[in-house]
Amino acid sequence: MNKEFKLKEYDNLIKEVIESGGEFRMYPKGISMLPILRQGKDSVVLVKPTFPLCRGQIIFYQRKNGQYVLHRIVGVGKDNYVLCGDNQTYREKGVTQDMIIAVVNRIYRGDKEVSQKIHKIYEFLWRPFIIRRGIHFLGRIFGGTKTKR
Repeated sequence: MNKEFKLKEYDNLIKEVIESGGEFRMYPKGISMLPILRQGKDSVVLVKPTFPLCRGQIIFYQRKNGQYVLHRIVGVGKDNYVLCGDNQTYREKGVTQDMIIAVVNRIYRGDKEVSQKIHKIYEFLWRPFIIRRGIHFLGRIFGGTKTKR
């Protein structure tokens, strides 16, 4: 029997486990981190962040509106981070250190851990593809690029 848990019901427990130096395994929901994270199939292990964080790391944070998000750092500013889901082109700016709950330490496909080497290769190949897709999309919106069907 699989029971779905709402993050809001367990957010204090998650924060307590992470803050005490423990690990928390989470099964992400949604499509924003496709193809690296597939809902219902993949999981991540969250750990306490060590600041400053680096471009490419996946973090778990809480937006000011209370929503929990798992996205990748695509830019690092003086006092904040720029984040984006791997399956998105919109960049969320202004994520501050106090909003960050945890950083992804490991990724699992089913029960098999994705190696750091494979993850780095994925990041190297996938991010430029998403950026190109976003530029192409914007070009279509503003009439600069025509697509063939």
